[in-house]
Amino acid sequence: LDEMIDVDFGEEMYMGITPLKELIDTGDDGLTDAEAERRLGIYGRNELEENEEHPLMKLLKGFFGPMPIMIWCAIILEAVTGDWSDFVVLLILQILNATIGWYEDMKAGNAVAALKASLKPEANVKRSGKYITVPGGTVVPGDRVVLHAGAAIPADCMLGPCEPIDVDQAALTGESLPVTMHMGDKPKMGSNCTRGEAEAICIATGGQTFFGK
Repeated sequence: LDEMIDVDFGEEMYMGITPLKELIDTGDDGLTDAEAERRLGIYGRNELEENEEHPLMKLLKGFFGPMPIMIWCAIILEAVTGDWSDFVVLLILQILNATIGWYEDMKAGNAVAALKASLKPEANVKRSGKYITVPGGTVVPGDRVVLHAGAAIPADCMLGPCEPIDVDQAALTGESLPVTMHMGDKPKMGSNCTRGEAEAICIATGGQTFFGK
């Protein structure tokens, strides 16, 4: 596992603060509680940032982007020249563009909400050589996490030595079937382990995860 850490991450920095390979090279016993608490204070909670916006505001934005403004100019021009057939066509196009864009944004927002709801509130981690259950929001980079069938992946991880496990990542990639993963593979936050059990090391949490970005 140590060799893979060197190869995979090299001099990559985590949040521009710490070399990632140093952050996740935490030894067989995992982090101590004190170190986990220190990292939680530095790197933040393992939670996705919420940025709620009123649906009506999202709809209105669809009428005032660069492209909509150009269409508005064309609509006004057609009204001034009295070309009412083109005026109606452009107005309908404007409304359709804004409405469809708003609908797609709402669908994406609902997918995010569903994914957040699917994330398990707890994670099984190894700290000071002991396996304990902690709130998912307190998982930090470098934590050694136990993944097992039926459990959500609490953060972006890299698998250690293990038998192959199956991971359902349909919420992230749209793949209809679970993906078989081996040592060195990186299951993502928001996916679910459907078969097998493995110990993995957390390589990103919260907004630094694949989904968080």
